[in-house]
Amino acid sequence: MAVSSESLAHKELRFREICRLFQDEDAKSNFSVHDVGMGLSDLYHFISTHFPYSNINYSGSDILEEFVEASKERFPNSTFFHRDLTEEGNTTDTYDYVVLSGVFHQRRTSTIPEWESFWQTLLLNCWNMSRKGIAFNFVSPFVDYYQDNIYYCNIYKLIDFVVSRMSRYFTVNHNYALYEFTILVYKPEYTRELFPQDEFAKYFR
Repeated sequence: MAVSSESLAHKELRFREICRLFQDEDAKSNFSVHDVGMGLSDLYHFISTHFPYSNINYSGSDILEEFVEASKERFPNSTFFHRDLTEEGNTTDTYDYVVLSGVFHQRRTSTIPEWESFWQTLLLNCWNMSRKGIAFNFVSPFVDYYQDNIYYCNIYKLIDFVVSRMSRYFTVNHNYALYEFTILVYKPEYTRELFPQDEFAKYFR
């Protein structure tokens, strides 16, 4: 309830889709995941349960100090930051993967142009913080009802932004139960590592 999730089942389904970002990692891989807008860091509990054989270095950032303090208490061995990642100077650290789950769903009193400027700035900063890729989700425009304070993302506009400002190596998953979709975006250099064959070299020039 504190992080406005409808239920644990909703949250875990979102986490499952977000974690597809690092599904190509070996079961015993060592990699880092930074959770932006981590709330109470429930994603870390999900990762620990579903990726028990991987050595994943989890950390998070949130703009609410109460969430940061609660996360530190729950997971004292992880690092948490109280910061706004849309501000310059707060994005100098890097991680293999950066994830954002539920961050863009509620625009509340922001106008649509204001909210789009916000998510574009935040996604670009998170992209620069990642070494391999990022994952994020939005509420789908294909719904059976609308609420004034919810942001229904224009998928076509978002994909144009992803390709022009980030990378052409991405997936869009819209085939799960919720009225939302998840996008995974990968760095070209990391994608090149996944396809080392000479036959594919021309696609990474």
